[in-house]
Amino acid sequence: MGSPPLSHASGTERYRPDKRASRLEAWKLEESETCWYLWYRSSSETTQHIIGALPRAKAVRTLHHDPEWPYRIRLDFAPSDALTDFLRILENVLVIEREYQFSLDAAVALDFYSRQDAAGDVQYTDIGRLLRRIKGYEAVTRDDAESAGRQVIDLMEGVVSDHAWLSTATRIIPVPGHSVTEVATSVRIGAALAGSFGIPLTQVTTRSRDRKPAKHMPPSERKDLLDEFRIEESLAHRTVLVVDDVYHTGRTMAGVARAAKRAGADVVLGLAGARNFRR
Repeated sequence: MGSPPLSHASGTERYRPDKRASRLEAWKLEESETCWYLWYRSSSETTQHIIGALPRAKAVRTLHHDPEWPYRIRLDFAPSDALTDFLRILENVLVIEREYQFSLDAAVALDFYSRQDAAGDVQYTDIGRLLRRIKGYEAVTRDDAESAGRQVIDLMEGVVSDHAWLSTATRIIPVPGHSVTEVATSVRIGAALAGSFGIPLTQVTTRSRDRKPAKHMPPSERKDLLDEFRIEESLAHRTVLVVDDVYHTGRTMAGVARAAKRAGADVVLGLAGARNFRR
């Protein structure tokens, strides 16, 4: 007989993951005679993060569809406190549902940019409000904007430090802004993270001197973003982290990730300040 299950779960209703991004809703560890099993409620993308962080782990099918525990991973080793810490991170960040999995291996965001309240009204999240101050969408003082920037960077630093896969990155790649006359928020954040972790910053060039923001592009134009970016540096055999302020359609981050793969990167991970509420 195995040990009693160690669990961290809330509720028993069927979990339905958000098609844009989801948190790790609940999890439990069970010991069998030969191994441990990690059961959890989340989206299938969460599996990618856990397997990426724990290469010795293996995703296995459940014997029947369990609405409370739809996913499980087999661990042929005793779980450590580090695994618990990692799962806590996945409880508090959004695991993004990627549309372009051929280029971006996995991505997370701190929170949604906005969400609906109980009355159905769309309200900015705390992260959304901070980003709006940084980007100049709200009338604030320079000190307030700098304070907001520091708060976002501190939160992103914490995620990178404690996320067992993102923390393996050896290059940081900020998503370029859509205008050459302004320094993009994503570039400022990426530079700050690179300085904090002592990781080199990889530069990205674009084919277009100026382009529309992805959120303002029609679908026919957005597809071109997948081939918009270039990286001259060799990233052979590296794990790299692509940084953006707001993840809208996913095409910009996927385009930068695709450029990183062309430059030789083995693994490309993404980190955004916020996931846009609307797809």
